[in-house]
Amino acid sequence: MFRFEKYSLKIGKKTLITNLDIDFQQGIISHLFGSNGVGKSCFAKSCLDIIKHTGKIQTASKPVVLGSYSNIPTDFRLIDVLNFMKKKYECQYVKELYELLELNIIPSSLKIKHMSDGQKQKVKLFAFLSKRPKVIILDEFTNALDKKSTLDIYRFLLKYVKQENAVCINITHNLADIEYMPGSYYLLANKTISQISDKEKIIEMYVKGGMI
Repeated sequence: MFRFEKYSLKIGKKTLITNLDIDFQQGIISHLFGSNGVGKSCFAKSCLDIIKHTGKIQTASKPVVLGSYSNIPTDFRLIDVLNFMKKKYECQYVKELYELLELNIIPSSLKIKHMSDGQKQKVKLFAFLSKRPKVIILDEFTNALDKKSTLDIYRFLLKYVKQENAVCINITHNLADIEYMPGSYYLLANKTISQISDKEKIIEMYVKGGMI
């Protein structure tokens, strides 16, 4: 469950969202589009109470937000992250997640700062999803990744969200996200979030340079 009731978001004197009532579905990817500066990242951060909002957010568990501001110390080695997660969370599940993300093919002594961007994103997924969150918000998570890494992450996310029956909001500008990850489609515009009926309509809006 991830439901917003009478939710409003304001930064300084600028109102980004007002009086929002919406319920995001479990078990599928909910893609959220919107033009630059409309408030998508602020919306994500408000779900963690990093930015204040008014109204209610009803959720089954505390959301996990994965973006450029969600980081792991880069001097950590991969084995350090694995051992920490095994001690903190269910060991068998952590091992399965590690292999599902194909982190087992990366040298375990490799430091995060020496990894490729794709490897860093996989480690970030591993670290933040080891506790099996039921609500995930991705903030431009596939930006600047090579094609193979992006496809690997698409496959992983689809499997994770379905298996865990999780809510996943994917804030994105990347049309490949909706091509490879079927789901539902939303637009942040005019101080509200509206559901868009289908993929073709959201693509048409993007290509025509409308709201996105």
